Amino acid sequence: MPSWDNVPKGTMRAVTLTSPKSTPPAACFTYRTDYPRPSLPNSKFCLVRIRAVGLNRAELRARNAEPVSPVEFGIFKSEFHNDCPPIIGEEFVGEVVEAGAETGFAEGDRVAGWAYGGGKAYDGSYAEYTIAHHRRLWKLGPAAAEVGWDALGAIPMGLWTAYGAIFLAAETKPHDVVFVHGATSSVGLWGVLVAKDQGCYVIASTRQASKVQKLKDAGADWVVLEEELRDPKVVQAIAAKGVNTVLELVGLEALGPISMPVTKRGGTVVKCGILGKVWQMPVGAGIVTAMRKLTTFTTLDEDYDHAARVLAETVEKVRDGKYKKEIFLDSTFDLKDVGAAHQRMEDNAACGKVVLLVP
Repeated sequence: MPSWDNVPKGTMRAVTLTSPKSTPPAACFTYRTDYPRPSLPNSKFCLVRIRAVGLNRAELRARNAEPVSPVEFGIFKSEFHNDCPPIIGEEFVGEVVEAGAETGFAEGDRVAGWAYGGGKAYDGSYAEYTIAHHRRLWKLGPAAAEVGWDALGAIPMGLWTAYGAIFLAAETKPHDVVFVHGATSSVGLWGVLVAKDQGCYVIASTRQASKVQKLKDAGADWVVLEEELRDPKVVQAIAAKGVNTVLELVGLEALGPISMPVTKRGGTVVKCGILGKVWQMPVGAGIVTAMRKLTTFTTLDEDYDHAARVLAETVEKVRDGKYKKEIFLDSTFDLKDVGAAHQRMEDNAACGKVVLLVP
C-alpha cells in the first residue's frame, strides 16, 4: 500500500474499473458521481482538478488487469504491487486547487502530471480530481492559458516520451535521419513533429493508407506502409538513407526484421512502444546487430527539469501554431464515454491522441 495515509474529503465524478477483461470495453467501466475525493496526504503533494486526460495504450493492458512492471512506477518503484486500482489512467492536465507547502506550486497553476504509481496500482486519472506528487507534476507556463484543454490533454506523455526517446536516449542530433516505426500513435506523431522541428530527415510508417497524408502533413519526408516493410528491398532502401535513430513503437517483434536492419553503424534503436500488443518475448544477444545500440526510455527523476522546459516550450509552440492540434489530437470524449474512447484505441482507428474531457 502507499507510504502515506489519505483521508477522503467529499465526493467526485470518476470512472471505475469494475469488470476487467469484459467486452466491449464499455462493459469494464462504471461511471460514478459519488467516488471519494482524495485529500493531500502530506506537504509534497498537490490536489488537481483534472480537465483532460490523454489515453495511453498501456491502459488497454490495465483494463484487462494484465501484469505491470516495477519500472512503470518510476520514482515510486519501491511501492510496487500488482493490485489493480479502482481508477486507472496514467496522465492528466488540469488546475491545482490545493498545494502542499513543499511543492512549489500554487492554487490556479495549469499543470500536467503523471498519476501516482502510473494509475496501475493506485488511483489514476479517469476522475474529476487526483493527487500528484510534486516530482510528477509540471507547470505548463503562461501560454497554457491560451490553449484549450483538449489540445493540452494531447501533449504531455506522448510529447515527452517521443522527445526523450529521440534526443535523450538516442542522443539524436539536428539533421540526423530518424525512422519512426508506428508513427500514427500519439508518441509517433510527436516523434515526427519534434524531429522535424530539429531539422531531421524523418521516415515514418503506418499500417493504414488512409493515414499517410496526416503523417506527411506532420512533416514526414517519406511515409512507408507496414506491409511494404515485409519486402527486404524496402528495408534496404530505408537503411540506405543512413538511419541514425529508430523510434520503435510497434514492439519487440519488430527489432529483428526491421529496426536493427535499417539502423546504420553507430545508430540507436529506442524501443518504447507496444502497438503490436506483444508485451514480452524471449530475446537473446543476437537481437542487437553488431555496432548498433538498443535502449529504451521512461521518465526518470533526473529528467524533471528538462521535461519542465520541453513541456512549457511545446505549449508555446502549440499556441503559436507551430504544432497544430489537428495533427497530434485525434478525438475527444466525455469522461463517462471512456468505453468508446478505449474502443477507438482498440480498433487502431486513432491517428494521434485520444483525450477524455472532464468539464
